[in-house]
Amino acid sequence: MDKNSCKKINKILFLPKINLKSNWRSMLFVIALSLVVSVMGILISSAFSPKVLLLYLVQPVLFLLNTLPLTLMMLCIYFLTARIWVSYLISGSFYLIMQMINYFKISLRHEPFVPADILLGNESTKVIKINELPIDIDLIIVTVLFLISAVAVLLILKSKPSKWYFRIAGTIISVLVLIGLYNTVYKNSKFYDKFKVEGTIYSSVDIVRSRGFMYSFLVKANTLKLTAPEGYQVQEAKKVLKNFENKGAVEVSTNLDSLKNKKPHVIAIMSEAFFDIDRIPGIEFYDNINPLENYNKILKNAYHGKIVTGVYGGGTASTECEFLTGICISAANWGADTYSAYVRKDTFSLARVLEEIGYKTTALHPGYQWFYNRFNVYDYFGFDKRFFAVDITERNTKTLTGYISDMDTYKFLLKDFREHLKENPENPYFNFTVTIENHGPYPNEPIGYPEILKHNGSVDEEYYHLINNYAGGLRQNDEALGYLTEQLENLDEPVVLLYFGDHLPFLGSEFAGYKAMNYKVGTSYGIDEYLNTYETPYFIWSNNSAKALFKEQGRDLPVGEAPTISANYLGTVLLDYLGFNHSAYFNYLKDIKSVLPVITRRFYKKSDGSYTENLSDEEKEVLNTYCKMQYYILFDNKIN
Repeated sequence: MDKNSCKKINKILFLPKINLKSNWRSMLFVIALSLVVSVMGILISSAFSPKVLLLYLVQPVLFLLNTLPLTLMMLCIYFLTARIWVSYLISGSFYLIMQMINYFKISLRHEPFVPADILLGNESTKVIKINELPIDIDLIIVTVLFLISAVAVLLILKSKPSKWYFRIAGTIISVLVLIGLYNTVYKNSKFYDKFKVEGTIYSSVDIVRSRGFMYSFLVKANTLKLTAPEGYQVQEAKKVLKNFENKGAVEVSTNLDSLKNKKPHVIAIMSEAFFDIDRIPGIEFYDNINPLENYNKILKNAYHGKIVTGVYGGGTASTECEFLTGICISAANWGADTYSAYVRKDTFSLARVLEEIGYKTTALHPGYQWFYNRFNVYDYFGFDKRFFAVDITERNTKTLTGYISDMDTYKFLLKDFREHLKENPENPYFNFTVTIENHGPYPNEPIGYPEILKHNGSVDEEYYHLINNYAGGLRQNDEALGYLTEQLENLDEPVVLLYFGDHLPFLGSEFAGYKAMNYKVGTSYGIDEYLNTYETPYFIWSNNSAKALFKEQGRDLPVGEAPTISANYLGTVLLDYLGFNHSAYFNYLKDIKSVLPVITRRFYKKSDGSYTENLSDEEKEVLNTYCKMQYYILFDNKIN
């Protein structure tokens, strides 16, 4: 907008003109504006909590650390353009948009926006609809106020033109100060950890709200570059693994005439947002409909239990990675998504372990191949074949979520399995499938599912449709599971099926759906609520042919309830079930599991079954060694 246009608008609106007669006054005004925008951002990111805003204001250093990056950015753009309103609009918009993203992610996923999310590209925009974003009146008011103030700065302020050398010097100084601050202050995680947390230090949301989003974001940026654990040495890691080699390893043979060496086919399915909702007291369904009817029937003849994942409402690839690699992301506390940031070469995996003893391996995900970089990761993990949504051309089951149904996914899986039996009859088959049908969000309005959730007063009616829609999707998953096990049971080939959930479903911001069911969840409370937030079910089931095979081999299959474990041990449990112990790393994990069966960011399950937040010196040493070992497995282990 030119000067004459601004003058005309000022006359029409009777706006005063503020003349900043010196460059120093202009700079001070830019700094003042950055403080205003910073307060706006804090209000947005803290869900408009005056208490949190007060926490920053009474700690000037904390407020300064959250504001300085914005201030320096605004000064830099001001020096480059010589226009205060441009600096205010560009810097302020960028800053507030980041704060809004953080606010939305906390509301939808109960975790803050971190630099690692940027590596995931536009995946989140594919699974979150705009109309599902929690846009409230406070957010709208702040946005409108910012835009009005930007126009006001344009129309009212008049600053003195700056000399070119002043602008160049100012730009250089701003950039150098920002770089210096990042390398000295924002990389210092120990200083960051000194600030008080309102709530619990085990909740990433409480930490970010208490210490500020911008400060936390910049500190987390340093974690994208992973450093080895203290005391880590490649040779020491190799020595540890050496101790777990050749412990009664299975004989590698593809001689089908020998029952001793015959191996069952293995199918492992990670079911999207799978949660045994019928475990919640008071939850009932009409006409004796149980959305988990087939699942519950299978449990009667399966080895089943709970895994504790490290994610809630999303982060599927985290649980997936833990199962396939035995890496415990909660213990590692890495700052980025493992698939997107760290798996960049041929990497150890369960697929490679099974390949060593003759298995042909297949990965199947009925979603986009770029989700979590799976197209490349599955190759790095050594899968022989990879299939994605584009490969599943026969889609006969309509879904209300828009995703490919579990039924069509399992039919594709069975088709691939039968083709394998024809083409490679001498090799056992391993398939790892990640389903997608019941992916959120789950609208809090009717979308076509029948009302199966009973109106019995046990569920807050405000969130009835949210929960019923999830249960409706769960019912379709269960029907597909029943179909799959029926087909596998009719085969003469021995098949072992592992089925588990990746995380709990996201049922509204601030756990609204769970609160509506009186199901206590949350990371800031006790062990029961914590486990309720991260536990998902699993089972290992064998068809009759597999049972007969194991019986001929003199092995008794475990049936019944299994101890609760972390997701990173699930691969070990599967190999134990199969009788395979030729992998030194998975043998090592079995040893760790006997000491710390559950590892989370807050609680640990000890060998006696009790939970604690504090480990003994011996247990700490076990955990520290484990962190070194998984660093070795991911980064320094050479794949032949």
